[in-house]
Amino acid sequence: MTTPQEATAAGERLLRIEDLEVTVHKHGGPVSLVRETSFEVREGEIVCLVGESGSGKSVTARTIMGLTQLDPQMEVTGRILLGDDDLAAMPAERVRRLRGRDLTMVFQEPLSSLDPVYTVDFQLREALRRRERLSRRAERDRLLSALAEVGIHDGDRVLQSYPHQLSGGMCQRVMIAMALLGRPRLLIADEPTTALDVTVQAQILALIDRLRQEEGMAVLLVTHDMGVAADLADRVIVMYAGQVVEDAAPRDIFARPAHPYTAGLLASIPPMVGERPERLLAIPGSVPDPSALPSGCSFHPRCRFATETCLTTRPIAGDLDGRRVACWNPLIEEGVA
Repeated sequence: MTTPQEATAAGERLLRIEDLEVTVHKHGGPVSLVRETSFEVREGEIVCLVGESGSGKSVTARTIMGLTQLDPQMEVTGRILLGDDDLAAMPAERVRRLRGRDLTMVFQEPLSSLDPVYTVDFQLREALRRRERLSRRAERDRLLSALAEVGIHDGDRVLQSYPHQLSGGMCQRVMIAMALLGRPRLLIADEPTTALDVTVQAQILALIDRLRQEEGMAVLLVTHDMGVAADLADRVIVMYAGQVVEDAAPRDIFARPAHPYTAGLLASIPPMVGERPERLLAIPGSVPDPSALPSGCSFHPRCRFATETCLTTRPIAGDLDGRRVACWNPLIEEGVA
């Protein structure tokens, strides 16, 4: 039987990021938030972007949506290709027309993402009308169905509510319903289930998985949850200090991580079976401040495998046994099973 991962592997390339650099210009000088980042997402594929807070995941997601570029202090270079269109070079007005139809995003902060002066009904109808025009009755039926898909079964009440009248978790579900209403070609979801209980989380992740299989929707999922990545992803991209350090299939990432940072993330996950350790493993130190990155490999101050080369020369991502890794001392060798 063909697995979902194998079934989607042949999808056409939808999103391609090439040498993305995001720099913020402050009074103290330019600061790089994302560096030399390249990856792709295919139709019907779920790609999980993982890493600690401050790794550049959300900045990358917002830049793809064309939101980072709206800040005059931010500079974006490189290419962001959606099909044949370069979003990085496209006028802001053209990118705006693509949002909500071809690409859409679920943000981390639902209360600040929803407009406080409009009802949920108004905001959902606005999202739906970017995709198609229906009668008022058909629109309402569609909105109630969308809310039910994300676990909201008292849709009549929620539609008449303002965001401040709903809980954070309820607002998050509304945001997800809004994003999925237009059946976008690309969904970018930044920690979409953080505020939800595990049963609703499972329901929403199953919905996203179903849409990618039935409609070929591509998903870029930003998450801290390695369990979600293991269950859902076709590929896992690990970011650290604004740079992609490993890009591989989940079976490779979880069975034999190549980058020491990836291995550290996995080792810090509490075991679900067997004897509980007296103390959880942790990666020493923290993600460096973008304005004070260490020389060479940004991870070397926290890496027990660091050598002199790591201290002085930044590694460039290269192919290694079917994956891409940016490391001078990867934990696997080419051809090792």
